[in-house]
Amino acid sequence: MNVMKYLKFCAWALALPMLFVACDDDDNPGNGGEETEFRAERGIYVFNTGNEGYSINGSLTFIDLAGNCFFNDVFKDANGRELGSTVQDGVVLGENLYIAVSGSNTVEVVDKHTAASIAQICPTTEQGSQPRDIVTDGEYVYVSMFDGYVSRINPATNTIDNTVQVGPNPEEMAVVGDYLYVVNSDGLNYTGGYAGGFSVSKIRLDDFTEEGKIGVGMNPTKLVGHAASGQLFVGCMGDYMENPASLWVIDTATGTATDLGEPVTLMCLSGNTLYTIYNNWSGRENMLYVAYDVLTHAVADEAFIPVLASQQDSEFEYNRVDNPAGIVVNPDDGHIFVTSYVDDPANAYALPSYVYEYDTDGMVQRSFDVGVGAVNMLVLD
Repeated sequence: MNVMKYLKFCAWALALPMLFVACDDDDNPGNGGEETEFRAERGIYVFNTGNEGYSINGSLTFIDLAGNCFFNDVFKDANGRELGSTVQDGVVLGENLYIAVSGSNTVEVVDKHTAASIAQICPTTEQGSQPRDIVTDGEYVYVSMFDGYVSRINPATNTIDNTVQVGPNPEEMAVVGDYLYVVNSDGLNYTGGYAGGFSVSKIRLDDFTEEGKIGVGMNPTKLVGHAASGQLFVGCMGDYMENPASLWVIDTATGTATDLGEPVTLMCLSGNTLYTIYNNWSGRENMLYVAYDVLTHAVADEAFIPVLASQQDSEFEYNRVDNPAGIVVNPDDGHIFVTSYVDDPANAYALPSYVYEYDTDGMVQRSFDVGVGAVNMLVLD
């Protein structure tokens, strides 16, 4: 850490108590305060998965960056019904927001500004089940189905018009060039060593068929694509025991996959920077927040969000979230948003999550209380 950055951290640490006292219900109100009507224009959509085991449905939160407030349960408030079980992800195409709801086996289509329902897509058995990840190439919307398929949604009709079989338990996807890529995790086959989960499927967009598979590490789950350089970055989770998580990179021009040997559990791209988080579930002081240069794969920042210790109590550490579950960067100002479960081992997955907003120096600016199980985010601009 350079000296100037360290001094800024020290100044921020001294101001920390004032920061959180200032951010009360009047200055950073939930649900926009009593006088604010919800309308999403510029901000962050948060997809809260809920908890099926506790019969807690998923929900949709919107963080209004311009208004310095946030709105919970915006889908329910707009439509008078729950979003559904196990909300996973969302993507915007045109004026519509498409939301993958895995447990309810639906894709909800809503107005991106009001969250009012436009359509509910219910896949047939032949089209796959349990929607997981959802992306767009600007023409169609694509959704990975956990039972081994990827389906294409035609936005003109909001119906599924094509489906392709891939590997077992596909997760995240990315569009690079004329292809759609999806990781095959085989995540349910943990007792079998994820035997079918060492690949990324390559799907031609023109005829929506699988051209082939690219071999990667064990249990690939995370995937982001850098279109300008034609690279894919793959987060392979391993088996959470003897085989550690690792970051892989694929050159889509050659199909060559390389293990970079860096631990990762979450990641996102912003420009030419890959932001990664490694959560080893042994305390926030041991988590890694490493940023890489996409073009060289070199470390650009070894701690883009540092952990800070209190000057009064060295045992008290802050600035990092308790248990990160998602990350996104706002391209307008470079601010980083990280979702987290609360620090309550017995009840964390049944209690509301929260989101920290960090500035470009990695110092927390605001905190937002969101729904249960906040797992993914989407920047709306």
